[in-house]
Amino acid sequence: QLNYEESVIAERGKREEEYEKWLKAETLSLQEEKKSKSRANKGAWWFSDEQKKKNKNLKKNSLQNFFSLRSLFVPNQFAFQFDSCGSLAIFALVAIVLSFGIGGISYASKGFVLKGRVLGVSQDGYANLTSAVNEMAHQNFEGSTQQFSKALENFSQGSKELEEMGGTLLDATRFIPFASKISSGKNAVEAGKHFSAAGQSLNEVVKISASLKDQSGEEKENEISFLDVLENAEKNINQAKIELDAAQKNVEQISIDDLPEDKQAKFLLLKQKLPDILSALDLFLDNNHILVELLGGNGPRKYLFLFQNNTEMRATGGFIGSYGLLDIANGHVKKFFIDGIFNPDGQLKEKIVPPGPIQKISANWTMHDSNWFADFPLSAKKAINFYEKTGGPTADGIITLTPTVMQKLLEITGPIEMPEYDVTLDSQNFIELTQYKVEVDYDKQENKPKKILSDLAPLVLEKLLSNKDLNSISKAADALLSGLQEKHILLYSENASLQEIISKQGWSGEVLQSTKDYISVINANINGYKTDAVVEENISHKAEIQPDGTIVDTLTVKRSHKGGSKEYDWLNKVNADYMRVYVPEGSKLLEVSGQTRETNTPPLDYDALGFKRDDDLVNQENNTSIDAESGTRIYNEAGKTVFANWTYVSPGETMTITYKYLLPFSLFKVSVGSGEQIDSYSLVAQKQSGSMGSSFASSISFPENYNVKWNFPQDAQIDGNEVKSSQPLKSDRYQAVVFENMN
Repeated sequence: QLNYEESVIAERGKREEEYEKWLKAETLSLQEEKKSKSRANKGAWWFSDEQKKKNKNLKKNSLQNFFSLRSLFVPNQFAFQFDSCGSLAIFALVAIVLSFGIGGISYASKGFVLKGRVLGVSQDGYANLTSAVNEMAHQNFEGSTQQFSKALENFSQGSKELEEMGGTLLDATRFIPFASKISSGKNAVEAGKHFSAAGQSLNEVVKISASLKDQSGEEKENEISFLDVLENAEKNINQAKIELDAAQKNVEQISIDDLPEDKQAKFLLLKQKLPDILSALDLFLDNNHILVELLGGNGPRKYLFLFQNNTEMRATGGFIGSYGLLDIANGHVKKFFIDGIFNPDGQLKEKIVPPGPIQKISANWTMHDSNWFADFPLSAKKAINFYEKTGGPTADGIITLTPTVMQKLLEITGPIEMPEYDVTLDSQNFIELTQYKVEVDYDKQENKPKKILSDLAPLVLEKLLSNKDLNSISKAADALLSGLQEKHILLYSENASLQEIISKQGWSGEVLQSTKDYISVINANINGYKTDAVVEENISHKAEIQPDGTIVDTLTVKRSHKGGSKEYDWLNKVNADYMRVYVPEGSKLLEVSGQTRETNTPPLDYDALGFKRDDDLVNQENNTSIDAESGTRIYNEAGKTVFANWTYVSPGETMTITYKYLLPFSLFKVSVGSGEQIDSYSLVAQKQSGSMGSSFASSISFPENYNVKWNFPQDAQIDGNEVKSSQPLKSDRYQAVVFENMN
């Protein structure tokens, strides 16, 4: 590559000196024109660039119109989904990619001596960065610190050499097709300098984070706490963000055509991944104060952990079989224990009337059934209240987890040996084996069936923290993030400001508010054993837009039981489900099929026995009506109308329940930038917290006089007068269509 460039320069011969004089004259002319703000007498190359800017602005404006239209319908939580994908690991990759590319850029400049010096220090900088990342990955932080410093020194030297040519002159060359490599080379060196500085800062973050696991714990007052790590991370990540912002500006000025073909794909990867890194750093800096509060940075905190078993579904994620209590202050864990839920429930003296469906299996309402309401903040308050009534301390917040989270972590750690239980747990057998140990094979004399869970947790944590592979650490962070996004982890705080932030992040498990169409299917397994582990659910939603603009929805839920011949008996039972369907408030039920009609008969005379009644349940009962034809219970909750029915499915069989209902609104009109009024429809499909993910299909049919002008998601299929889309309901989904009325 260098020989080729040298031959090109040699062939230019005497034209090189004339070209340099012309370039300097044009640069001086440009500077004078900028000062006078005059557009006269510009070189053709500058005018061409101005025209490009105009064209770019026209394109930008049209894009802004498109995105302003999109923003009318797509809520923030659906428009942005962040995947950390190991931001530190990505940083390492793109830093190396960038530095590796420098060797492919030659400098058609003031001669070969300067070019050689710049390439020399650039290649040295690349070697230093490669070594630094390797040392950091193996947690040799003294070595990585030295190598990042050397990389910064080398790239800074290259930058200094290039500055001798004159910064403005170098920048101007990017407008000249055959000389743009000069500017690209300068920007590559500058970017390398900023990456090296950012690496120094991020290296400090990894260094102090790794020190957490090396502490003996003997001298608590000298221990590094999670809070110390956060304070250090905030300072260094903020500095790294400044450097990476600067690096991104340099990267944007590099022309991909100036790189050898074998480096271009890697450079495109750099441009693609760098914004992800910056987003990750912004996410941390914007929400660091959440972690400070959670870690007791503003005073001691107590958090109630609820372990929800999603093989036995309940409204917010699953049956609460175990709980834990965490005491934390100034980032130090003071106490953490896990216990079976029935131990505190046995201490509950107060008698409270349970929800009607729960009365089939329990005459009293206790903490293990507290997650009755689909809106998790409300259920969380019930759990805190119940725990206090059992004699437990007041909790500052609640964290829930399903077994799916542990499965994801075991995929990273690999098998965990537990010889005292005669098992080796991994991601494949975790749920079934722990269920067996809890239900059947436990020490009956000790009578602590949940002990295996409390013994497993520290083993998994220890294995994660002792792993020196940055990629594994990154995967663990991703597992927790995906757990939050898929609602296998829910958070609740009694601190109103913190709860608002949790809500904005989409981690609260609350029922989403939507002024247009909405659907959420909430299953509550009541005396259906652990059969949700083998029940596959398919949800189909169809919105039919009538000629007058009114909308009729049809919701079909199909549940197939794959049990019957499973090894464990609890997987071969009938799945009993109290299903609640949440739709827009004011929707009118038209017809139902496939339900099992049942009436609730209280097992006790609650009033005569002096049981207390919960205000929220009383309000719900008071506004409940029963559809005479179908027996469907209809009431309003969390800003929605709820249709509730019992459904049952036996092993090897499939049941289908269908609802047809009229929405309380018609097609709604919105104004676009031009002031034009357009017809539109949108749907929020909210996943049940803790669900392993139903399949979901949606279709929107519309009259013949309408044409689709815009739709989301963009890969939705338009088939005649119908817009169709299907996707797994791993997280909340959104669909919208904008119509053009041809009449």
